[in-house]
Amino acid sequence: MNKNISPNYEGIKEDFYFKQTVSKNPLRKWFHLNRYRIANSLVISKYKNGQKIIDFGCGTCDWNTENLRVFGVDTNESFLKCAKQENRIYDYMINDSCETKLPDETFDIVTAFEFLEHVKDYEKVIQEAHRLLKKGGYFIISVPYDVTFSMWRSLFSLQVILRGYIFGNPYYKARCGHINHFSPDMIREAFTKYGFNIELIFDMRKFTIFLCAQKDGTNGEPNESYSDITIILPTLNEERNISKVLKSIISRYKDCRIIVADDGSKDNTKQVVNNIEYENLTFLDRGEEQIHGLTVSVLDAIELVETEYFIVMDADGQHPYEKIGDIINTLRHKNGLVVASRVEVEKEWSFLRKSLSFSGTALAKSSLLFRRKNYLSYDVLGGFFGCNLKTWTDCVPNGSVKNRFMLKGYKVLFDFLKVAPRELKPEEIYYKFATRRADVSKINIKIYLEFLKSCFLP
Repeated sequence: MNKNISPNYEGIKEDFYFKQTVSKNPLRKWFHLNRYRIANSLVISKYKNGQKIIDFGCGTCDWNTENLRVFGVDTNESFLKCAKQENRIYDYMINDSCETKLPDETFDIVTAFEFLEHVKDYEKVIQEAHRLLKKGGYFIISVPYDVTFSMWRSLFSLQVILRGYIFGNPYYKARCGHINHFSPDMIREAFTKYGFNIELIFDMRKFTIFLCAQKDGTNGEPNESYSDITIILPTLNEERNISKVLKSIISRYKDCRIIVADDGSKDNTKQVVNNIEYENLTFLDRGEEQIHGLTVSVLDAIELVETEYFIVMDADGQHPYEKIGDIINTLRHKNGLVVASRVEVEKEWSFLRKSLSFSGTALAKSSLLFRRKNYLSYDVLGGFFGCNLKTWTDCVPNGSVKNRFMLKGYKVLFDFLKVAPRELKPEEIYYKFATRRADVSKINIKIYLEFLKSCFLP
């Protein structure tokens, strides 16, 4: 085996990573638990039953809280044995991941969390992942956000001084074997160099960089049915956007049901929708209703849902239809609520837009915290989410649902989180927020006032 990793690594005991998750240091505990949560969410969003996963540098594979069928690769045998005993991997190979000698195109998903920074020839690991992946498969990784003035490097250097030089821990004295220092641009360049298409790259509070990349080719089964899903599209004067959105959804998600909940459009939205030939498409015309708003439009549409799951998304193209698949995969596996969080914006926002978004999000999360609901890690105002129908009706029975929401508002997910029980723990997927292709936003001062009322009223 090529000695490609720090020699101190093999001597670490199997409880090393577990101790980080129960640390008395709240920052360290948050860092590890949140990193595992995001890693798990990324894998679940791409995973379909029966697929094969291989984890490079798996350690004890703590991210795999769902006990997915994972093949582990690592040089620390104690870690591997512990992970197998805990059913986080089903089998393993003691190897540095540069040359596994496994057959080509064997796996659907390859992962490498907090690993590439330890490897001398990390580009060989990327090449090996590309070789092992089936066409259309995903390589999902995380690395430290390790640039000169990053928060991660500053805190890590303090750890090295304290644990390595003051308390004499040889692993920390060797900087935990970190020999590569990544920025988002650097890791992006390395993946594109070896033929990967970058689907998403984002960071966790400037501590950790996450990347999801796809190998060229067809992923999944073209004849897969999505008959268990209803997609709800609330609309108001979207004639210039709705046709493209609908055609994209119909072509990609066979047999899905779609409800266009129109709030009284004065343009040709209704005609455009009715001209699309698709038997599972329903146009809900709310033009004559007394109360108008995005929230009440979505609530009326949910009352028509007959499938096991539903997804709510904007009809203007800002919520990418490609991410519907991630929500569906997660719903089928986790069966509750899935929140899509914006981690990147396609076009740079103005200072005013950023300020409004930041202040609104802070206010919403504070309002939820006041209700003893911690959703600090979620995009509670994004409006792109999926839910199990039973979960929804259990939380807000149809008879009382409209009495508990700000019907004229635009933040139906936020209103739902307000009334949902504290035990409800959403899952999360991540997406790049697109630029509106046509027309302008419907947000106005009345919408902001409805939002403020929602934050402060029961």
